[in-house]
Amino acid sequence: MKSTFRKKYARLLALLAVGIIAAIGVAHADGWWDDYERLAQKTELEQLHATFHASISVHDPVNGDSPAVIIQRTRDILAIWSKDAELTVIGSTATAGNYIGNGDPEDPATCPTPSGDTSAAGKQGTLCTFFKYVAGGLQPANRWVSLSPVYKTKYVPVKDGDSQWKSSVYFECHYFDVSSNPATGQPFWTAKSHVYLSGEAKKINGKWLLTKVSSAAVGIPIP
Repeated sequence: MKSTFRKKYARLLALLAVGIIAAIGVAHADGWWDDYERLAQKTELEQLHATFHASISVHDPVNGDSPAVIIQRTRDILAIWSKDAELTVIGSTATAGNYIGNGDPEDPATCPTPSGDTSAAGKQGTLCTFFKYVAGGLQPANRWVSLSPVYKTKYVPVKDGDSQWKSSVYFECHYFDVSSNPATGQPFWTAKSHVYLSGEAKKINGKWLLTKVSSAAVGIPIP
């Protein structure tokens, strides 16, 4: 009788052990998959980041970009923002304020000139307004490149209650004039502007897009 009981007890312990090990394995597998998913999202967010800087930077520093190239660069940077995205430029200049909604650089209805309304609740125009008329890197006379320190860039992708991806976003833009110095033939590399972008991005229809962002001057990018 005791022998039978011991055998049954041993089998029960073995089954419990297998169950516990399986549960631990599933938990570890889920954790690994979650980490993998987040890493994949960060990789896609980094592509969004790269597109921003590639679009805002001059493509022909020697001759300057043609109007057609600047229009395409403007469209490329607008393509990483959602349809109803908001950009708030913080500062005391005439171009500070809110830029709301997307647009097209060749459509005055969706890309008006800045209104001059710098109030907290006002609207300067659309995102297209900002990039076509305000952003230094996209002005025809400027030959700027935007550099961004990787160690200051941060994304925290998470899934919301509807299992949709969203992420906080932070990166910096350090603009330099790379037009040629006639005396040396080398780029000037003169510092022109230093700003940060901080806000939120969401994955919409399988693509990461910036949705609500603020921007202001930033200091030395100390690690």
